[in-house]
Amino acid sequence: MRSIPDEQFRSWSHGLLRSDEKSYAELFEASYDALFGYALYITHDQAAASDILQDVYLKLWQVRETIDPERSLRALMYQMVRNFALNHERQRKRHAAEAIEDDHPSVRFDTVNDDELDAAKLKENLQLWIDEMPQRRREAFMLSRFEGLSHEEIASLMDLAPKTVNNHIVLALQHIRKKLDAFREMESSFD
Repeated sequence: MRSIPDEQFRSWSHGLLRSDEKSYAELFEASYDALFGYALYITHDQAAASDILQDVYLKLWQVRETIDPERSLRALMYQMVRNFALNHERQRKRHAAEAIEDDHPSVRFDTVNDDELDAAKLKENLQLWIDEMPQRRREAFMLSRFEGLSHEEIASLMDLAPKTVNNHIVLALQHIRKKLDAFREMESSFD
């Protein structure tokens, strides 16, 4: 999706505002693979990623008349995928926890690797820490670290100066580093 010019996204935004099904279909074709990869990155489950994309495109059509063509449609779509994927992961974890409560806990927990639990907990906390950031900082960080866009591409996408994008990313990394240090300190106190 990186190779698609911003003007094309603006054109699709205007098309969505007019309920133009052709614009919607073009947007779907051009963005599906990249968004699927992003959903798969979060969920690690192809069926779930496919379901998430179905929900995202349905929701996009439902809110089409509220889309602001001057705001980044690309960023909106990534944000929607992220939100749907995180909701999916929360539901999956909730269902897994309920299943564990129903079973005998000692049997279930003996088969779970502590490193996997720690990694899952860290991943969940990382997402919470990212969610705590101001919206523009979070958007710049996600586009940089999860989508691989350069500072210049992000600046163009978000209508910011490259230096402002750099500042957002530096502050985001400082925020995460501070939270990670506190997380490690808390984890080591339990050892």
